[in-house]
Amino acid sequence: MASSSSGPSIPSQEAVQVLVTSLADESQIVREAAMSSLKDIAALNPLLVLDCCSTAARGGRRRYGNMAGIFQVMAHCVHALDHKDMDPAFMSRLAKIATAEMISSKELSADWQRAASGLLVSIGSHLPDLMMEEIFLHLSGSNSALPTMVQTLADFASADALQFTPRFKGVLSRVLPILGNVREAHRPIFANAFKCWCQAASLYSVDFPSHSPLDGDVISFLNSAFELLLRVWANLRDLKVRTSSVEALGQMVALITRTQLKAALPRLVPTILELYKRDQDIALLATCSLHNLLNASLLSESGPPLLDFEDLTVILSTLLPVICISNDHKERSSFSVGLKTYNEVQRCFLTVGFVYPEDLFMFLLNKCRLKDEPLTFGALCVLKHLLPRSLEAWHNKRPLLVDTVKSLLDEENLAVRKALSELIVVMASHCYLVGPSGELFVEYLVRHCALSDKDKNVPEGSRVKIGTVCPTELRSICEKGLLLLTITIPEMEHILWPFLLKMIIPRNYTGAVATVCRCTSELCRRTSSYNNSMLNECKTRGDIPNPEELFARLLVLLHDPLAREQLATQILTVLCYLAPLFPKNINLFWQDEIPKMKVYISDTEDLKQNPSYQETWDDMIINFLAESLAVIQDPDWIISLGNVFAEQYELYKPSEEHSALLHRCLGLLLQKVDDKIYVRTKIDLMYKHANISIPTNRLGLAKAMGLVAASHLDTVLEKLKDILDNVEQSFLQRFLSFFSETYNTEESDDIHASLALMYGYAARYAPSTVIEARIDALVGTNMLSRLLHVRHPTAKQAVITAIDLLGRAVINAAENGTSFPLKRRDLFLDYILTLMGRDDNDGFADSSLELLRTQALALSACTTLVSVEPKLTIDTRNLVLKATLGFFALPNDPIDVVNPLIHNLITLLCAILLTSGEDGRSRAEQLLHILRQVDQFVSSPVEYQRRRGCLAVHEMLLKFRMLCVTGYCALGCQGSCTHSKQIDRTAHGNFSNLPMAYVLPSREALCLGERVITYLPRCADVNSEVRKTSAQILDQLFSISLSLPRPVGSTLSVNMELSYGALSTLEDVIAILRSDTSIDPCEVFNRVVSSICILLAKDELVATLHGCTAAICDKVKQSAEGAIQAVIEFVVKRGNELSESDISRTTQSLLSAAVHVTEKHLRTETLGAISSLAENTSSKLVFTEVLATAGREITTKDVSRIRGGWPMHDAFCTFAQHPVLSVLFLEHLISALDQNPIVKADSEKGDNSSHHLESDVLRAAIYALTALFRGGGKIGKKAVEQSYASVLAALTLQLGSCHSEANSGQHEPLRALLPAFHAFCECVGDLEMGKILARGGEQNDTEKWINLIGDIAGCISVKRPKEVESICLIFTKSLNRHQRFQREAASAALSEFVRYSGGFDSLLDQMVEALCRHVSDESPMVRRLCLRGLVQIPSIHIYKYTTQVLGVIVALLDDSDEAVQLTAVSCLLTILESSPNDAVEPILLNLIVRLRNLQTSMNVKMRGNAFAAFGSLSNYGAATQREAFLEQIHAALPRFVLHLYDEDLSVRQACRSTLKRIAPLMEMEGSVALFSTPSFNSDHRSDYEGFVRDLSRKFVQQLPSRVDSYMASTIQAFDAPWQIIQANAIHFSSCMLSLSYEQTSVHFFTQVFGMLVGKMSRSGDAVVRAACSSALGLLLKSNSSGSWRSARLESSGSNRRGQES
Repeated sequence: MASSSSGPSIPSQEAVQVLVTSLADESQIVREAAMSSLKDIAALNPLLVLDCCSTAARGGRRRYGNMAGIFQVMAHCVHALDHKDMDPAFMSRLAKIATAEMISSKELSADWQRAASGLLVSIGSHLPDLMMEEIFLHLSGSNSALPTMVQTLADFASADALQFTPRFKGVLSRVLPILGNVREAHRPIFANAFKCWCQAASLYSVDFPSHSPLDGDVISFLNSAFELLLRVWANLRDLKVRTSSVEALGQMVALITRTQLKAALPRLVPTILELYKRDQDIALLATCSLHNLLNASLLSESGPPLLDFEDLTVILSTLLPVICISNDHKERSSFSVGLKTYNEVQRCFLTVGFVYPEDLFMFLLNKCRLKDEPLTFGALCVLKHLLPRSLEAWHNKRPLLVDTVKSLLDEENLAVRKALSELIVVMASHCYLVGPSGELFVEYLVRHCALSDKDKNVPEGSRVKIGTVCPTELRSICEKGLLLLTITIPEMEHILWPFLLKMIIPRNYTGAVATVCRCTSELCRRTSSYNNSMLNECKTRGDIPNPEELFARLLVLLHDPLAREQLATQILTVLCYLAPLFPKNINLFWQDEIPKMKVYISDTEDLKQNPSYQETWDDMIINFLAESLAVIQDPDWIISLGNVFAEQYELYKPSEEHSALLHRCLGLLLQKVDDKIYVRTKIDLMYKHANISIPTNRLGLAKAMGLVAASHLDTVLEKLKDILDNVEQSFLQRFLSFFSETYNTEESDDIHASLALMYGYAARYAPSTVIEARIDALVGTNMLSRLLHVRHPTAKQAVITAIDLLGRAVINAAENGTSFPLKRRDLFLDYILTLMGRDDNDGFADSSLELLRTQALALSACTTLVSVEPKLTIDTRNLVLKATLGFFALPNDPIDVVNPLIHNLITLLCAILLTSGEDGRSRAEQLLHILRQVDQFVSSPVEYQRRRGCLAVHEMLLKFRMLCVTGYCALGCQGSCTHSKQIDRTAHGNFSNLPMAYVLPSREALCLGERVITYLPRCADVNSEVRKTSAQILDQLFSISLSLPRPVGSTLSVNMELSYGALSTLEDVIAILRSDTSIDPCEVFNRVVSSICILLAKDELVATLHGCTAAICDKVKQSAEGAIQAVIEFVVKRGNELSESDISRTTQSLLSAAVHVTEKHLRTETLGAISSLAENTSSKLVFTEVLATAGREITTKDVSRIRGGWPMHDAFCTFAQHPVLSVLFLEHLISALDQNPIVKADSEKGDNSSHHLESDVLRAAIYALTALFRGGGKIGKKAVEQSYASVLAALTLQLGSCHSEANSGQHEPLRALLPAFHAFCECVGDLEMGKILARGGEQNDTEKWINLIGDIAGCISVKRPKEVESICLIFTKSLNRHQRFQREAASAALSEFVRYSGGFDSLLDQMVEALCRHVSDESPMVRRLCLRGLVQIPSIHIYKYTTQVLGVIVALLDDSDEAVQLTAVSCLLTILESSPNDAVEPILLNLIVRLRNLQTSMNVKMRGNAFAAFGSLSNYGAATQREAFLEQIHAALPRFVLHLYDEDLSVRQACRSTLKRIAPLMEMEGSVALFSTPSFNSDHRSDYEGFVRDLSRKFVQQLPSRVDSYMASTIQAFDAPWQIIQANAIHFSSCMLSLSYEQTSVHFFTQVFGMLVGKMSRSGDAVVRAACSSALGLLLKSNSSGSWRSARLESSGSNRRGQES
């Protein structure tokens, strides 16, 4: 082909005009596409676009709806013009168009006005004079567009200052005369214009300092404008005018003369300052103007400052409060504005400081002294900012600054404190802090380091003026500042040491101790070589605390390991550094002990996981103190430390927990002191300072008293007696107090609670040798009864704790060899039970949490009391159990309280078991009594109750086993211990002559059968812990039973060898459970049941079976299943041991369970257990019971309405399923259905079933049919199996007939057939077929029931392959039937069965022949199904019939029915996967032609399959017909490209797959790689368009001869029925045209352009119009259409000249 160098000639002007018209399209995407194209074209031919835009713009907004878009494009074009292409006349015409639009409306700042202004600015960048002249024409006072013109000049000045400034004079000369007549609404625009103009002039002066444009006229004009703005506009009431005027004045001050500036200052300064009363944005503008003014007035090189400092004071005084406002907004949403304002203010002060440094310094100090918070805050901020910058100028003023800062140390406002703290840090960094003043400032920082988050010590008025500064922020600043002084400023060391030690003691500085300790540690670490001098310095200064004071203070502050800033760690660290201050022998001990304590508190997150971490840490502190005192061994130092402890009570509030720790520290110290007077004095002081209304303080006091009692018991008891005597009231006073409103119940509770705790801890810590007499005296006086009237929860807990401590004291004494009984123990138990209950008349509202804590303590105390002598009575035991067992039902939350409570309850039950009973029988009865009480929780439906119950049972069995083997211990110890009481027969005189059975329990006494059926279901529980625990329970039960002696005359017969073997197996299972939690629970349960089956004696087995009802009805499904499984195994293995009465009773129990269980599955399992019982025992007895029960229920109940189904019907089904028991039962039902008489041999076993037929034979037959088919009994199944194929075929064909009748309105036959079909499915075991029927059996839609039959056929072929041959033969013959619906049913089934006919060659030939014959059936459904069957021939046979099948497909591709065509395409895809070349090649072209016809189908599936089939045919195109196939590829290729972005995703994917498959055949280099790019596989339109551009480039470069044919095919798609395909065709064709240089493609340009123009005007789809816009732009800027540029320019020029003439 010949190519053209000049390219095709196209109607470019028309194309651009169309694009310009599209700028006004109603769709946003079309407008954007048109604008993008026009801007692209503008880069090549801006004049053409300008010409078209100017033509469209002549009509104005009334004729053109998007003038803004027109002007934006024109502005872009003007920018794109070269200077040589500028036509002043044309630019003038464009400027006139823009100004005409701008003056056509009084509206301001409209989008089209801004765009027109942008056009003028663009013209001005090339022809500034022309633009100016056009604007000057409209600069008259009467012109409504005057503001717009002025704004345009302002925009031009901002855009191009270098061209605007030389013309500044002309602008001023025209604007100044009209300034006086400007409307007030327009004045902000003029003021803003002056600002922009002056900014441009200033910028020009900086760039060209030697060519200043400011001659005398300009200065004169500026002076005039300045005066007008200053004297008139800046004083108007309109805020917008005032602010814009001030902003303009701020720029003008740098340009006017110094004389005028000096004269204007008295008026200008107040004007600017007046704006500070407004909002923050205006304050920023005012500050910027003020900064410019200060620079012009003070820093001018042409003369001295125009303002004296006295004149500046007003300005500076106004600026200072602005700092407050800006500082407040720094933390808010307007951060940037506030920060800018703050920085501008600081720049103003810095400017003043350059000229008047000393005056400014004194000014700021004076403002600080005024104590006006906003001014003070501002002055401090300025001082902080200027101090480093004015260091030399202010050097001699340091004392003044220090004195001023001192005077501010008592300021209360947090913002002022913050600024002052920051200033102190800056002063310290420049060595301003020396001597006492330095210590004063350091203390100021420490004081604010101690601020808490709750400190709100800020006056409300100040908060409004300055803004809020939270205490946390101030504290953080001071902490960082103090640390900074310590680490980075060496000069501060002499001030900080040892002064910081003084800061540790004061109460007000407690919150700063962590920071002070850290700083002290840093000082000690850095000055470690000067330790001696440091110690001497501490000793020589009298104001520094002594070591005892420091140690006492720091030790108590250690209390909270989670305190802020790692307080405890910092204290321990500083103690190590300060160790040389203490006695010499303490240093080594602390070096060893303190690191251990630091490790304990190092991981705070881990610490929080331990609920008792605080108690443990407090004990560590007390131990640390005890060991430190033991190491010191200096009585005088200890006495001194005790005095310090006593003095430091003033440092802590009673509500703080530190006070409790201080009590304990002092108590421990008094333990080391021998002076009783000193001890008594200190415990008096301790009690005086204790706030017993606070539980923590109360407990600390009690523990302290206990510590003292360890060495001074009598002194403590004497003190407690004094307290008790002082608080006792007379009987009359106590009686009257109940009627008095002034009686303080809480105060009374606090006193009694404190006394109780102190007595308890005194007993707990007192020496065992002297405690008995004290406890007997205490109990004898019944003092504790006076404490029972407490009502507050914490007081109750205190009294309970006291009683518990008394009991523990008795136990402790027994451990130390001093045993004695606790008198009135049962009364104490009653006290505890009373205290732990909720009193409905209680005046206090016990929170549930506090009540739970009280009950947990009470259970622990009960355990302690039960464990001491004397033994519990039966009544007391029952009372305790009744009051406590209900706790098993408590909910889990709060878990940290409930879990300890449950643990205490289990411990109590074990203690009751261990300490009750005298002989084996009584102990066994005791155990069974408690276990039966706990059974309700063991079988509870709530998981946590079961877990708790099983855990309790297991713990009690462990204790009981230990009791039987080794005796018992009151404390529950295992093995031998000092408290253990061995079972010694000689020690019991009344038992000495009795046999062992009276001392140890008997096996019968354990009721193993009852216990086993209770705990065995738990072995199958859903909770793994419950399963493991229940297995351990059974192990313990049988371990105990095997260890017990067998009484004489016992009927139990147990094989001991087998039993021990089974027990060993059970223990192995438990060992596995402990080590491997992932083991299968079912396997574990089976092994447990097997062991139990061996371990049970005969009577125990019977008891287990009789009690199975409750186990099977267990609320936990898995447990119920486990119970059934266990029953079955017991019956199977040991059923021969059961008597007739045992069998009958067991059957009744199982039937009762079957009736009561609500879940179908469990009922079925239970009925299976009955079948197992019948099979392994006497079936006659079982059937008798079952039928008797069924007969009773039929006569008394409406069995059809029983919820969940009739259990007896389920029993019938179960018997029918059983391979052994089903014969008699199913024969009877079949005979009843067939109305055959029952033979005598069967009647003996089935007598009870005869009454079913008497009332309603039909209903009985239905029941029987259900039991026969759905039960799957052998007799029924054999009857069906003998004629399976014919039955199935008949049902299937009948299904077609019934659907035919259903379509005519007769639904009864179908409703009657479906249940029979369902029953048949269940009978033969085809559950899947039953599901298929259930899903679609009643569907009347033809397609759905045909699919139903196909699904059934497929199901049968999978389930019963041996039946396929006979079934297929029947269906093959059925295709010849006259009824259409039966033929459809037969073809549906046959099309599925053919897949499984691979083993029947002769039959397959018949089937294929029949299917091929009936592809011409009158029913489209038959044609479709026959074809579908043909392509499903097994793969091993399909080669034989491929040619025949392909011939059928070719014929049906032209079928008149679309559904048949779709099936044919789908089948073609299937057959091509396995077809040989010789079968496809003869019809390859026929297939391709037909597929190409189907690719334009409106059916999405048809279209997608046709594309995909084309790709499959590519496998056969590389052989003999390669050239012909390649031509077909090229013919279809454009369609593939267009449908790559089809509306349907499946079509897109099919096209992608096909293109990838045909790519190797196209002989186009790089095509495979191109079809693998992400854009090819993307679903985004932009990616598709990019791919099409790349593909078009490949076509043009490598297949130039094909481009014309591609173009022809693509142009045909312009009229495609899909809008998206039209858009794709437009884009594809434009891409090819834009890249084509072929002369033969010239004619396509004209054709495409014409079509695109038509599409733009006719198409209603925005996507098409947008594609047209982009295509036109692409064509116009393409290389192939380059000839239009010069030709069009000439044409455009002649047009313009013609129009101008």
